[in-house]
Amino acid sequence: MTKSNLRKALNYTGSIIALLSVLFVAHRIHVYWAQIPDDTFTLKLLALLMLLAAIYGAANALLASAWRILMKSLGQAISGRTATRIYGLTQLAKYVPGNIFQFAGRQLLAMSYGFSGKAIAKSAFLELLLLVLTGAGFTLWMSPLLYPAFSAVYGLSIFIIMAALIAWGLKWRGHAGLIMVIARYFLFLFISGTVFLCVLYSIADSWTLTLVQVLPLIGAYVIAWLAGLVTPGSPAGVGIREFLLILMLKPFFTEIDIVVAVILSRMTTVVGDCVFYLYSLSLR
Repeated sequence: MTKSNLRKALNYTGSIIALLSVLFVAHRIHVYWAQIPDDTFTLKLLALLMLLAAIYGAANALLASAWRILMKSLGQAISGRTATRIYGLTQLAKYVPGNIFQFAGRQLLAMSYGFSGKAIAKSAFLELLLLVLTGAGFTLWMSPLLYPAFSAVYGLSIFIIMAALIAWGLKWRGHAGLIMVIARYFLFLFISGTVFLCVLYSIADSWTLTLVQVLPLIGAYVIAWLAGLVTPGSPAGVGIREFLLILMLKPFFTEIDIVVAVILSRMTTVVGDCVFYLYSLSLR
């Protein structure tokens, strides 16, 4: 099998998995919709969702800033304003089936500004690689959900030690710029997980949020997000993220609360992406 055929096969497989996941989530929504209390969607909740969407939209600037640092490390001097405009105008393409069109759009738009096509392609590869590696670190945060004996304190301690060693290694190797990139990716993922946590907290009844629960729940969201990112053919991880969150959190929350929370969090991130797009569109 040639590389081209393999890529197509992986893309089709990912699309099928995403479609099945969407159907699963849609089925759960259909089953539980009648059970959702009428007073769930209050003005207070809508105001909270709009605030979270604005926060998530602003967090996208971290991704654009990280891409600018990657481009500069590849010899492409690009201003923050230009980087934000290019990144923001092409980011919505991640919702197109295929999960690659945001990179293709960025490649074409950045080349129209006169930047090296080879450097842009390298920056996209580095972005994916570093996002995956950064997101994988949140496995330590999520571990208490799967192994209760592994406490959140242990996970956080190991995470901090690993982060410090990686930062020291990169600085020693002369790649201090990558530390800033990874820090921005970490902050973006942390904000994304916190947005989901806030939505879940506002939906779940009779749940008192404790500090011990915060990190594992954020970690669970990031791991679900990561699975959607690396699944070929899944636009913005649609279906994959929701499916995994339902599976991971089902032992701890009622399924109806999880279903409503994952759908509302998806709506929040979509609106946030649109807010960032409109902001990028306003930059000249």
